[in-house]
Amino acid sequence: MNVVAATPLLIMSGASVLALVLGVLPLGPRSRWAPALVAAAGCLATFVMAVVLWGERQVAFDGNVRADRFSMLLVMIVLTATLGVLALAQREPSAVDRRAEWTGLLMLSATGMVLVATSGDLITLFLGIELLSVSLYVLCAVEVWRERSLEAGLKYLIIGGIGSAVFVYGLAFLYGVTGSTRLSDIGATLSGASLTGEPLLLVALVLITAGLAFKASAVPFHMWTPDVYEGAPSPVTAFMATGTKTAAFAGFMLMFTGAMTGVESDWRTLVAAVAAVTILVGNIAALLQTNVKRLLAYSAIAQAGYLLIGIAVGSIQGAEAVLYYLCAYTAMTLAAFAIVIIREREVENGDTLAALTGYGRVRPWAGVVMTIAVLSLAGFPPLSGFVGKFLLFGAAVEDGMTWLAIVGAVGSAISLAYYLRIAVVMWSPVPDSEPAGRKLLRMPLAGAGVAVASTVAVVGLAIFASPLIRMCRAAAESLLAP
Repeated sequence: MNVVAATPLLIMSGASVLALVLGVLPLGPRSRWAPALVAAAGCLATFVMAVVLWGERQVAFDGNVRADRFSMLLVMIVLTATLGVLALAQREPSAVDRRAEWTGLLMLSATGMVLVATSGDLITLFLGIELLSVSLYVLCAVEVWRERSLEAGLKYLIIGGIGSAVFVYGLAFLYGVTGSTRLSDIGATLSGASLTGEPLLLVALVLITAGLAFKASAVPFHMWTPDVYEGAPSPVTAFMATGTKTAAFAGFMLMFTGAMTGVESDWRTLVAAVAAVTILVGNIAALLQTNVKRLLAYSAIAQAGYLLIGIAVGSIQGAEAVLYYLCAYTAMTLAAFAIVIIREREVENGDTLAALTGYGRVRPWAGVVMTIAVLSLAGFPPLSGFVGKFLLFGAAVEDGMTWLAIVGAVGSAISLAYYLRIAVVMWSPVPDSEPAGRKLLRMPLAGAGVAVASTVAVVGLAIFASPLIRMCRAAAESLLAP
């Protein structure tokens, strides 16, 4: 059993259930903060255990769950995103009178992400993806009085269901080829195999790629992303943009860089093609957006393309770059969404570019946070976004995929147009015809804390890049360890 290796998963599960149970207890005024307190305590306890378990691989439940440097680093990223979103949701209107349900579902989704990161088997991997997805289906539609929220939940449910069906079919074919659901056994079986000798393996690769691409918002499986990002409550959108992205690429690395590294030559071109198209479509479509959440949705699609470069490389260096970029991406995305959420609480349609016009002049710190976030997303040196892209592009060049690095560089150049537009809007004069644009409410300390802490992380991850890169290197080597 080795329950110690499964401690992160058990703590998160217990905190999720306890947060839900608090909703039926007569707590009075304490019901407004008790679920969030329990959830935060669970996340912190899990983070501590992730640090304790950082080391050589341990397995639990007959190898279905494993704890090593790779899984624990991903768990830390997920927990950071979860804590940030819990803070951003403190004054969330959609959570009024349903704080326990809202927090419990968020924690259940985070538990699914932890299960994905610690999976050692196809079955636990699929269960983790389903747990995180089903919880998010409900959270997207939690604002039942708002049509766009219901639409977002319904679209995510339908498209997510299709993606899950495609993914599980791919896993079934992979099991048919290898005769095992254990990731380590699959890797050993596929060593030296080829698509020409195993046609079912080709079907499995295509279906698994498509299923994970749905979760990662990669083209051509991105169609749900803009509408769901715009319609869902903004803290939920921030959680999807960070936690779900991390879980999706945990699945990519477990399946491709880990289990299917033996047939690397057969899937590299497929993943590279998806990466190139995703980068171009995401960046070009973002140029046309006036809603910041939709713009960040297309930005998230493009960022998925950059991350797929590291998957296409299929080496330790590629996995190292993906892990570093996930850390940086979580920080800069939380910073951007924190400002959008704060502005949404002040004015109607606060998620539009018009609502952000001049916001940096009336709240300079918010302007600095948003400017640093978008510059890092664009890959400006010396911020962590630049370091992450440098690692990804460098891994592609060293592995003979220079053309893919060029596509990534072109995509980054295109992205400057819409990222800089946000920065310019933030520091533009406030129009006299829009007095509502100057409306300011009492600053939510939790939201401001997330914004500032995320910005410090964006800068700090670049200044102290070397220690983090060494951690990512150790985690990547752990992924490929037998």
